[in-house]
Amino acid sequence: MPSNVCLMGKSLHILQHYYDNVKAFFTTRYDLKEYVLQIGISLVIGAAAGLGSMVFHTLIECMRFAINPSHFSRYLEIPSFVMAIVPVIGALLVIGLTRLFPQQASERGVRSVIKSVLLQKIPIPLFTTVFHLVASAVTLGTGAPLGPEGPSAKIGAGLGSYISSLVRLNIRKMTTYTVAGAGAAIAAIFNAPIAGVFFGIEVILLNDLKNESLSALMIACVSADMVSKAYLGNVSLLQIPKFQVNTHEVLYFILLAIVCGIIALLFMELSHIIKKFYKKMRNDDTIVILLPLSLLFAVAVMFFTDIYGIGYELINKVLAKEFPVNILAIVLVLKIIFVGLYFQTGAYGGLFAPSLCIGILVGFLFASMLSFFGVTLDPVAYAIIGMGGMLAGLNSIPITAILMVFELTNDYRIILPVMLASVISHLTVTYYNKGTIYELELLEEGIDVRKSRINILESVNVQSIARKDFQTINAKAPLKNALDKLIEAETGLIVVDDGGGYIGILSLNEIRQALLSSDVVELLICQDIVFHVNPCSIRDSAAEALKRMDEYGIDFLPVVKEDKVTAIVLYRDIISMYNKIVLQIEERQYGHFGL
Repeated sequence: MPSNVCLMGKSLHILQHYYDNVKAFFTTRYDLKEYVLQIGISLVIGAAAGLGSMVFHTLIECMRFAINPSHFSRYLEIPSFVMAIVPVIGALLVIGLTRLFPQQASERGVRSVIKSVLLQKIPIPLFTTVFHLVASAVTLGTGAPLGPEGPSAKIGAGLGSYISSLVRLNIRKMTTYTVAGAGAAIAAIFNAPIAGVFFGIEVILLNDLKNESLSALMIACVSADMVSKAYLGNVSLLQIPKFQVNTHEVLYFILLAIVCGIIALLFMELSHIIKKFYKKMRNDDTIVILLPLSLLFAVAVMFFTDIYGIGYELINKVLAKEFPVNILAIVLVLKIIFVGLYFQTGAYGGLFAPSLCIGILVGFLFASMLSFFGVTLDPVAYAIIGMGGMLAGLNSIPITAILMVFELTNDYRIILPVMLASVISHLTVTYYNKGTIYELELLEEGIDVRKSRINILESVNVQSIARKDFQTINAKAPLKNALDKLIEAETGLIVVDDGGGYIGILSLNEIRQALLSSDVVELLICQDIVFHVNPCSIRDSAAEALKRMDEYGIDFLPVVKEDKVTAIVLYRDIISMYNKIVLQIEERQYGHFGL
């Protein structure tokens, strides 16, 4: 084992060295701009996320083909109770994996990706990514009624952060590419690149968009979608028959949207009750509840086989009108209950696919039941509209929902009704719940994503994390002297006047810009390219220091007293302090296992 680790370490070192040489060759010989390399990295991360998603998809399909009850029944006369034990086998395997790797198991799903980005716990270890690929494939391949998007986002984010760490990017750029990887994975798994972009914006970034994040997201999602299309072909997940959309039915669109919002709220409340119940039973280890739950699920599958699995087959059957209304109503109730039960055990799976499935059922039932009152509506059209409304309401992603439904149907006629349903459903949910289902879960861990780090860091004083080791340089010193000092310095330089008074800062970024834009570099002095930054004082909070660093886009900030620099505070030290405080909150509330 040690020799394998050593070999991997040497391989990574060779890759990093090769990248550094290639980068230096192109940037110096061909004057290749930094953003061109960033485009290249985005393309690579998108392709990697796409490949990771396809491997994940293949593992799920292989397991489903091998042990899916419907496949069994085609070839062998096997009693239904024997076929129904498949989820139990899956539960045992998942519990075993969780027991073997508790640390990796605790970092699951979309919530953990948001947390990694928010707290900048990056890079995500490669083994954690591989673990979630395998554990999630086992969970979904053995019939759990959850979706592949949560694990896919985790896999894509893990690959994005790992690749960006290989090429030695700073923490901010690694965060950007982590988000790009997550969005790219969603683009690949649903064959929906635009929805993948907005998934990254609405879910992972919580609508806190920066320009570099958008460009990386877009490029990565396109790259991932190309990989997906090359592997799967241009085939839609849904087999949608012909349907009719009538614009004069606006009132019914609105009514369906409100119904979707109410059902989303009921699901979230049910989910919260289930979570509290699980915590009372096994506060530190909810995953063991998966075994009795899988037994209960197996009994339900014996009578209603269609609740088994991710739900795409059920969606296509509903659209093909293969069920009577009474059966659909029972399947809807069972689907909502078991999705909530599985999701809160900590099983490996997401809510997007269940949202689509529940939305299809709600919309189809809505149109079918109104027909009893003499109102003639197309149930297929309303099923699709319900899909968008439920996706937006349950996950608080109205734009992603609109685009995903359009990309899944590829029909422009459905856009306006889905827009209406998605927005109204989302507004219905947000009127009662001030946050997404993921934000509410993080809030229970003591992390208020809306106030972000600022809330916790208000109580941390700059003096407690300031460093005394910093280097200064005179404003009149030649640029060459600054470059020599910067090579040895851990951070940038503090530029001072003859009396030691603070003027500004100098980093490799300023020197790089000077080298690219000036023909008389040898004549420049530090004063010519100094970056004037408003410093902080020892009385300021870490929140204020972080805000200024974000404003200037820098990694350190001088601490000044009476116009003299007494210390510096580093961006990474503030994040480290924040992570430490959050970890203490988690341990107080949930114990060390964190499930």
